[in-house]
Amino acid sequence: MRSRMVDAAIEMIESGGESSVRLAEVATRVGVSQPAVYHHFENRSQLVTAAYVAWYERNLLTETPPVAMMATVRTREEFMQACKSALEWSLVNERIRARSIRVAVLGAAQTNPELRDAINDINIRFLTPVADNMRTAQENGWIRSDFDPMAIAFWLNGQITGRLVAEMTDGHVDMEAWNAVSVDVLMAFLSSR
Repeated sequence: MRSRMVDAAIEMIESGGESSVRLAEVATRVGVSQPAVYHHFENRSQLVTAAYVAWYERNLLTETPPVAMMATVRTREEFMQACKSALEWSLVNERIRARSIRVAVLGAAQTNPELRDAINDINIRFLTPVADNMRTAQENGWIRSDFDPMAIAFWLNGQITGRLVAEMTDGHVDMEAWNAVSVDVLMAFLSSR
């Protein structure tokens, strides 16, 4: 029941923004009385936070291919190719919705400490395997070792999410050029040992 309520709140946020989430409407969509919502959530704010957390986390679950691309890496060349492929996969135009969701939730987290803490936890869980791959590459001498692996992982995440700024320009930025710059910068950074 709780997850259905969260799903209903996510749908409302997607269609009308956070202000469109009404407990009475959530109850109607789920087929329960409004007091039943309070059995699972103390108040509207708690439901909205739970919805944002679930929405963000579900969105990141689709980001597993980059981590999987690293699973079979055995050489520096394979590592560099896997990094390039992972970034290219993450930057495709079809992923704009995923980037938009992240930006929406990150924006909401700026004024909601509970949401901010939950998103930080999710990001750390999601980016730790990326950082572990960077650390392994550093230990093997494949990439420069003077940067914190977690900082590299967060930078990459920011680069991918930040593409949305250029995507919002309605054609003023050549997105293929954006991708080429992003990949070239990553490859240059990783190659400079």
